Amino acid sequence: MKKRIKIDSALLSFIIIITGFLFAFRGIYPRNPFLDDTLDFLGFFILLGGILLRMSARGHKKAHSKKGQALVTSGPYTLVRNPMYLGSFLMGAGFIFMVWPWWSLLLFAVLFYLRFMRQVVKEEEFLEKLAEKRYKAYCRKVPRIFPSVEMMGKFDIKKIVNLEEAFSTKEKRGLWGWPLLAVLLESFQEQLVFGETIPSHTIMIFLMAAILFVIGFIYLRQKK
Repeated sequence: MKKRIKIDSALLSFIIIITGFLFAFRGIYPRNPFLDDTLDFLGFFILLGGILLRMSARGHKKAHSKKGQALVTSGPYTLVRNPMYLGSFLMGAGFIFMVWPWWSLLLFAVLFYLRFMRQVVKEEEFLEKLAEKRYKAYCRKVPRIFPSVEMMGKFDIKKIVNLEEAFSTKEKRGLWGWPLLAVLLESFQEQLVFGETIPSHTIMIFLMAAILFVIGFIYLRQKK
């Protein structure tokens, strides 16, 4: 676990450095302020979804996995077998829309696959040994990382997100840490790409996305 954390921390630092390097090439970014604001809004919305999914998955696993010695198939694990990886992908995609050229999402997907797929396979081999028949049956019903159309049709956020569990782990720090990083990177990008930055405008765009996200979350929780 510590080795993986070190690798991911180094990878994150590398990506941030590359992000700053890309800002020097202004031509690869949209020059239309409205399009830039739209991508910022979409990116922040997706980022929040990834953060919440990671919080929910981590909290649910903490409450039900018996310290990694039990197979968890409930909560966010009814949507995909690896909801934390899906959450990480969504967070990365959110940052792509906000501070990278939007078309680099495909490159990010390839890098994500190369970085995490081997780890996913190792974890699945462990779970298969832990609960062979039950895990094989679970794999037949639930996708690995990305939910199927059928799963999305059965989407029930009340079963997937338990707020008490979600706020029980250190993942909740991401609710302020990642948005803060997004504001800093977006402000830096606008300064280099557009020649000026208005942090209050960036914060307003992100705040609007957050409000819509919360409204949508409340609606889905109340929906029968």
